[in-house]
Amino acid sequence: MSTSSEKPIIVLLGAGMGGRGVAQALAASAHVVVVDRDVDFAGKAAALVTDAGGTAEATEVNLTDLAAVTDFRDELLARHGRVDAVIHLVGGWAGTDTMTPESIDQWNALLPGVMTTVQTTSVAFRDCLMSAPHGRYCMVTSTSARNPKGGTAAYTSLKAAAETWVAALGDSFAGSPARSCILAVLALVDDGMRAAKPDQDYSNYTDTKDLGAAVREILTDEELANGAYLDLTRG
Repeated sequence: MSTSSEKPIIVLLGAGMGGRGVAQALAASAHVVVVDRDVDFAGKAAALVTDAGGTAEATEVNLTDLAAVTDFRDELLARHGRVDAVIHLVGGWAGTDTMTPESIDQWNALLPGVMTTVQTTSVAFRDCLMSAPHGRYCMVTSTSARNPKGGTAAYTSLKAAAETWVAALGDSFAGSPARSCILAVLALVDDGMRAAKPDQDYSNYTDTKDLGAAVREILTDEELANGAYLDLTRG
């Protein structure tokens, strides 16, 4: 069994801008398992943790396949003996000017990343999280899911469905210390994005450092309500 089992084992789903911010925020306090459909991309996020003095690993998993996710869970348990949290930052985006037949195509294209990955990972890891001291399942959503527009019908509907699923997961945690949580942002920004587009207005964006800090906080917050919705665009 890995010596990293002395630290909480955090499974981070998605190695994009948000995933990199969360990985860095957890470097000092957890062993971070970065999952992405591109193992090299996952490796870059894991390297941010090790460069900061933490421990991490990177892997590629087909998160739309429940059997593959279950095998991944079993492999983690065999090596680490525990899984303490799953942080979901997988998805995609698509939109049009208004609702059109293309909206249905967008729904079908976005469904696996936005919704199916929440279903497979929550079902596979539920029992692990219920047996952890502070088990957490956290998804990052968009505030647009609660302000749907015709042009984003597919995206906002799927995000809303995923939020409902995660809230229901929280209800299924009853009787255990595990909690589910939904972190909402309008959009994310980091230093690289600001440098690339310095004239853009980022006032309503959430910095990935703030997202990482929020994830770090909810991992040990014993007062966290199941299915809590935390809007990171406020204040």
